[in-house]
Amino acid sequence: MKISDSEMEIMKILWSCGGEITSPEIAARLNDSRKPTTILTFLKRLEDKGAASIRREGKINYYSARISKDEYLHEQTEEFVNEIHNGSVKNFLAALYADGKPDKQELNKIKEWFESL
Repeated sequence: MKISDSEMEIMKILWSCGGEITSPEIAARLNDSRKPTTILTFLKRLEDKGAASIRREGKINYYSARISKDEYLHEQTEEFVNEIHNGSVKNFLAALYADGKPDKQELNKIKEWFESL
């Protein structure tokens, strides 16, 4: 699932509130000049993508994150490694450090992490 930059701004709000929030509350937190209909469009897209959920109570819609930030980051990282590096973590790390080697401390942390798998 790809989330646009504008959708990500809204997801950050959904993640930070830790529960349900209304679109006027989201608009207030965005603190910009977007029209309410634009925000509703982004919320609908996020719902269609499975990233957000909508609970209707009377005339009020309550929005919440359907996936956690960690789940999204994991999914995006996995997708990136698969698409760009053919699923190879080795190729990813080689590209990441193409201009130089990681310092010993970072290398030890990477090694410890791999050994814990």
